[in-house]
Amino acid sequence: MEQLRFSIPEILSLIGLSQCLYVLVYMLFRAGDRKQILLPAAYFLVLGTAFFLDFAQGFIAELTIYYPVFQWFFWFLGLPVSVLLVIQIAKIRQLPALPHYGVLFLLPLAYGAAVGMALHDESCIFPAACPSLHDWLVITGLIAGAVSMLAIWGQRGLLEGLYREKAGKERYWLVLMLICVNLFFLTTMLLSLTPFVTEGQAGLIRTFLGLGLVYLAGTSLFRIYPQSLILVSRIGKEDMSAEELSLARRIERLLDMEKIYQESAYGRAELARELEVSETIISKVINLHFGKNFPQLLNERRVEDAKQLLRETNASVKVIAEDVGFNSTASFNRVFRDLTGLSPSAYRNEQS
Repeated sequence: MEQLRFSIPEILSLIGLSQCLYVLVYMLFRAGDRKQILLPAAYFLVLGTAFFLDFAQGFIAELTIYYPVFQWFFWFLGLPVSVLLVIQIAKIRQLPALPHYGVLFLLPLAYGAAVGMALHDESCIFPAACPSLHDWLVITGLIAGAVSMLAIWGQRGLLEGLYREKAGKERYWLVLMLICVNLFFLTTMLLSLTPFVTEGQAGLIRTFLGLGLVYLAGTSLFRIYPQSLILVSRIGKEDMSAEELSLARRIERLLDMEKIYQESAYGRAELARELEVSETIISKVINLHFGKNFPQLLNERRVEDAKQLLRETNASVKVIAEDVGFNSTASFNRVFRDLTGLSPSAYRNEQS
């Protein structure tokens, strides 16, 4: 019996596929709100399919002449899907708006453009033998990927102030790393069109970048916004102990009576010290009792106060932002828009 052997690129692709499957299964069985995991699941499904196609190339590539096209499609599809994921990470509790999903149509357009350009080559017999098609696929894929990345630039307002937020630094760095890895991918594909990087070398670099993306998600994504993915144990208020319920009521009093959220520097550590419990217990109680994390809880209260002030006073947006507890007008505008769908000024005009 012939011994089955795998090359190093095949082993790396198999590792990437296994990691993607692990993440998908984990999300499937631990997710509470399935709608919120659609984009992360789609991302890992696309990346896992790309790893599978690379791994299985030596075994099933002869089944279809379109196999290289499938490989190209799923590797480049990761860029627009990652753009949508970046927007969701920035918003945390909201899915990207419908127009943002237009980036998904860029790749089919790129394929059509590549075929059209390749057919101008007299040596091209599509689809059986068309040597120039590969280069045109890479070129049009690069254009589609670059346009996808520009969509993030168009949404840069979402990222403004994210680093300054107490709970936003990890999200900021994850977004930055995702953008950097995607830029490295585009650079690698561009170099594959030159004599400096062979197609095999580009494929190996691409695999390492894919593994890096899976590692980033596995170590950061689930920790950063569990309320968005809802990757937490399915425990409800009825499972809280008497001590935890008492603590939750004390937190409610601090919010309702003392309005602790109006202090911009007030965070989980300050709350833990005031209640003389650990930050871990604070996070657990807030997640179970309120169904959200502490920054989200504070911001929702701040926005509710801001809405009242916008309706009942003529104070400037800047003054209202400071009064309700935001440390900058930019972060106030972003959070207010995320929670209401309107800017503070637009909300005031609508209420007048």
